Amino acid sequence: MELFKIGFLSFTLLDLADVSLITILFYKLYGYVKGTVGLPIFVGLLLILGGSAFASFLNLSTLDWIFSKLMSVWIILFVILFQPELRRVLLALGQSRLFAGFFQSEAKEAIEEIVAAVDELVDKHVGALIVVARNVGLKSYIETGQELDATLSRKLLVSLFAPNAPLHDGAVIISGKKVLAARCVLPLTQNETISENFGMRHRAALGVSEVSDAFVVVVSEETGKISIAEDGKLVRGLSLAELRARLAKALR
Repeated sequence: MELFKIGFLSFTLLDLADVSLITILFYKLYGYVKGTVGLPIFVGLLLILGGSAFASFLNLSTLDWIFSKLMSVWIILFVILFQPELRRVLLALGQSRLFAGFFQSEAKEAIEEIVAAVDELVDKHVGALIVVARNVGLKSYIETGQELDATLSRKLLVSLFAPNAPLHDGAVIISGKKVLAARCVLPLTQNETISENFGMRHRAALGVSEVSDAFVVVVSEETGKISIAEDGKLVRGLSLAELRARLAKALR
């Protein structure tokens, strides 16, 4: 079905659907790279695409040849340069709620133990970095610390982060009702746009949330404030009720 004509070119309903889908795709991709180091790279790749279309339209053979060579490796470059962002997109697509009901009770118990521990840590102004694993395994980070495989409890978490405890430095990694490891080293965020006021705990929390689907809880030693990192985004100044709600949503 023809909608309108521009000179000898006709614009059909199928063309409208094609343009709409491409627009939505690029808008979604922009949303994932916005605020990351990938944004200027994304803009650069869009300029290459635009330049290729411009050279082809004006029949500029030399420029068209150059852009065609760039386009031949465009997909490979895209995968390499946008590895963290693509990982988050694929994680979002791959998460399934099929077995959610089986783990609801276990998740509720884990949430209450984590919230109770955070409450005590905040009250004592003790810094903490708690990584709650979800679908993606964190074995490479578990291996950097002391493996525990202990039953999750408020007392255990509080004791691990006690200032004089041998395992207080670094992150604690939790999966289900198990504390898998403590004193773990996490990757720092590559996001250059974040404030310089963020300490190492917040940068590490943001970093591991950029490369996995982990839900990370941070307690600031200086302010006693609660922050969370999820999907490469950091939210600060949460109350215990807000933390509980966000944990419930993340582990649903």
